[in-house]
Amino acid sequence: MSGRVWLGLFFLVFGLGFLMQQADLLDFTQILATWWPLILIFIGISQIVNRKHSSMASGLLIIVIGGLFLVNQWFDINLTIYLWPIILIFIGLIFIFSRVKHEKSSHTEQDINTVAFFSGAEIKSQSNDFRGGSVTTVFGGAELDLREAVFSDEGATLALTSVFGGVSIMVPEHIHVEISGVPILGGWEDKTRSYSGQDSHLLLKLNCITICGGVEVKN
Repeated sequence: MSGRVWLGLFFLVFGLGFLMQQADLLDFTQILATWWPLILIFIGISQIVNRKHSSMASGLLIIVIGGLFLVNQWFDINLTIYLWPIILIFIGLIFIFSRVKHEKSSHTEQDINTVAFFSGAEIKSQSNDFRGGSVTTVFGGAELDLREAVFSDEGATLALTSVFGGVSIMVPEHIHVEISGVPILGGWEDKTRSYSGQDSHLLLKLNCITICGGVEVKN
């Protein structure tokens, strides 16, 4: 399911909830105060289901965080004090069992899949048929240079997840950028200049999830 659909469902559920509260059919504010961690869990599940353009590691991390807050809401146990140790353990396991590159590198494949935990990544794509991929930063940063990449005729889709981190993307001037997603104490900024050339129909879709993080796109 695309980021635009998830964002549409988000506004739809909240709109219906507050509408029913105004009609005295339910106390949506109380329901939201109790069940808000489910939002994080659903975001994590969507990341795992859409593994073609997202990272399973980031999805699992978001589910764990949401689960801790949910259990904390229902039981008289302050599980949030265990949040940071569990995150650190999770990150340690990712380092041990996954192959993650953080050095500056060139990329020639169709898809990019990069994870940066407490570190940074610099990637320069020289793909002849770029289609997208995923970039995940957790307490880290990633710089993605697509100015020398040849985009697929169908365009490209990138899933960006930034948790206390940042992602910077450089795109060619003839590429049109379309950004959607879910910002949670974070956001994104499109600094690309408009282009009216013959090949300006090429599209780069960015599906962003930013949790205390940010995404910047420029050319």
